[in-house]
Amino acid sequence: MTLSGTYYAASSSRALEVSVRLEADGTLYIESPEFNRVELMRTCPLSDPLGRMARHFTLPDGARLEITDVTALAAWEQSCGKRTGMHFVHGLESRWRWVGAAVLFLLVFMAVGYIWGLPFAAKRIAMRLPPKIGAVATDQARAIFTRLFDFEPSKLSAERRQKIEQQFQTMAAVMEPGNQRNYRLEFFAALFPNAFALPDGLVCITDELIEEAKDDKEIYGVLAHEIVHVREQHGLRSVLQNSAVFLIWTLMTGDISTVAGLGSALPAMLAESGYSRGFEEEADLGAAAYMIQAGWGTKPLADILQRIDPEHAHLGDVGEALSTHPLTEKRVQALTDYEKTHPAPAP
Repeated sequence: MTLSGTYYAASSSRALEVSVRLEADGTLYIESPEFNRVELMRTCPLSDPLGRMARHFTLPDGARLEITDVTALAAWEQSCGKRTGMHFVHGLESRWRWVGAAVLFLLVFMAVGYIWGLPFAAKRIAMRLPPKIGAVATDQARAIFTRLFDFEPSKLSAERRQKIEQQFQTMAAVMEPGNQRNYRLEFFAALFPNAFALPDGLVCITDELIEEAKDDKEIYGVLAHEIVHVREQHGLRSVLQNSAVFLIWTLMTGDISTVAGLGSALPAMLAESGYSRGFEEEADLGAAAYMIQAGWGTKPLADILQRIDPEHAHLGDVGEALSTHPLTEKRVQALTDYEKTHPAPAP
């Protein structure tokens, strides 16, 4: 096969129009009025096909031979059995149906990764973080929460706090037996009823929520809900899932040392949107399982959820910290349905 080409000598930028003859035995003949040159093609690498871009041979002395008739060159390669995997890729790129199929596959892959892959990866990472990282993230988040919500020291009596703390520790021991986390309860005075959990086992509750409760079992139901958030590491998982680039980098490099810095993002994330609805439902049902086992049933938790209805509670200047919670009616119904299908064990 004879093709037209452009020859660039290694020591000059001058372009020479040449005739290029390709032989089946792998010999390359370059001919022009000014010179003739013969090379073995095995010593002259040929660039891979890329769309309609010209391809070039790189000669042993650094000279370059450019071929613009890429279709004819590809046909010659096919006839000589010299096609590579890149020719297959080029063929796919040249057919719009294959391009469309590739785009569709990529979109489906991204959707599957976002819906299932990211949550799975976030859980794997969050559950395997060293305790030190959870402690640093908790310290950062607690400090920011205190300023964000204008928390003040609790005004409850020491006896009242001690009673609730004792029950909280009993619940944590049952709900996560053999855990390595340092579960503890901290009380604050605030402008609104609230409770939240932080990664290393710290659960904070406001005096206002305790005062809203008609029965201590309502308080314990809320605390059970927060223990599930800690046990399942919902806080760090939420931040990791919302920081997909960071999560992918962590998976690729294995470097988790900077996860502690996510503690500063945790309060802002919770204040803006709360936990995901899936995490809230998981915490509700985890609390329900404990309350049924304890013989309390789910009514105490359902009652206090309705009383402090997050869809209508005003939380000051920070907005509704639980704004993405499932509708309270649906949460209450889910608790009722769970109790129907998971009755208390016989005494």
